[in-house]
Amino acid sequence: MAKYFPNESEQHIKIQLYRFTKQGLLTRLKRGVYTFPSSSHDELLVANTLYQPSYISLESALNYYGIIPDITQTVTSITRKKIGHITTPFGSFTYHQIKKSLYFGFYKVLSVEADEYYDIAQKEKALLDYFYIRKITNTDGLRLNLAKIDKKIYKMYLQKFPHWVQKIKI
Repeated sequence: MAKYFPNESEQHIKIQLYRFTKQGLLTRLKRGVYTFPSSSHDELLVANTLYQPSYISLESALNYYGIIPDITQTVTSITRKKIGHITTPFGSFTYHQIKKSLYFGFYKVLSVEADEYYDIAQKEKALLDYFYIRKITNTDGLRLNLAKIDKKIYKMYLQKFPHWVQKIKI
């Protein structure tokens, strides 16, 4: 908002945001992040906006690609910052911390509902993040459509993960 009203004080802008929220003209997602209540909301874009830097991964990305059939109730993301969970009127969002050396393998996707981009893990990276964060040691009993995984990319990314993840056969 300060960008749109450069001559206004920070305090005045905060007061106006509070008033607009009370009147129902804005919806507060978290401190400093607001949206219009009537606009459509792409959950993946909201997840990326709420916590930065982050990218969509784990079950959310795997479902997005059709690798797992389950639809998740919470959008799961990876971040280099602290682990957190945020609930908004537009969904529930969980963020998992990962080592800096494993923060890679994502790209930008244009939101279908908004003219903005969000970051999402590549299929192979989402699968590895899933194994790593959920501490999965084998794929027995998991309903995974591994035909969609590019083995070359998977093996390239796999080299950066700990030895116990590298032992998982797909």
